[in-house]
Amino acid sequence: ILNNIHKLHIVIGLINQTIKYQSIAMKKAIITLAILIFAISSYAQRDTGWGIRAAFDINIPSKLGGRLNGEKLDLFRTGYGATVGAVYSYWISDCVYLEPGVSLFYDTYAYKDLIISDGKRSEEDPSLYKLGVRIPVVIGYSYNLFDNLPMRVYTGPELSYAFSGSVRIKNKALLDGDEFTLFGKNGFMKPWDCAWKIGLGADFDIATICVEASMGITDIYKDHLSLRDNRVSVSITHYF
Repeated sequence: ILNNIHKLHIVIGLINQTIKYQSIAMKKAIITLAILIFAISSYAQRDTGWGIRAAFDINIPSKLGGRLNGEKLDLFRTGYGATVGAVYSYWISDCVYLEPGVSLFYDTYAYKDLIISDGKRSEEDPSLYKLGVRIPVVIGYSYNLFDNLPMRVYTGPELSYAFSGSVRIKNKALLDGDEFTLFGKNGFMKPWDCAWKIGLGADFDIATICVEASMGITDIYKDHLSLRDNRVSVSITHYF
């Protein structure tokens, strides 16, 4: 606590120097916020630390919306994927925590009722994949459902960036080379995505197991149509 008080004096001094030309009301509001943050942090009763996480993902792309005579097109099937990464859990109090993370993901799903043909050869329902990085930042609340089973609920935004992705077709002669890519100048999807995550988990001795849903916010389709990526995941996390 004494260490936090020392830090608080330093922060207040920096605030005074930074906003000395601002209004008195604004200065008081910022200093009050800093005091509250440090006060809460001083009474944190759980250890903060790193964790490693792996998840199995079920990818549920939305229907294509837009100018299709008022109807949505069900273009993609449900697919699967995996996520592996690290998180940092910072306990603000005994039951509230903030947890940013970073992970690599591999997603797949397939077209639905799509036939590609050149008159001689054809292929039905080709699949596609995405490889990239996700950065979630969630705030959570821990509680005891039973005496020996701590539970947690959490929510927050999740940013994603896919640095690789393409359509998989066995007979590549059916498409030009540029038509395989999902992103870039000739692709039809945007690499950036933002979703909102909601999850429920249980803390065991060696790991935390969670079930979560990520609902797509960003339209990832380049054309006048719209597409959002949704996902349901089961994750296991080991904290150090």
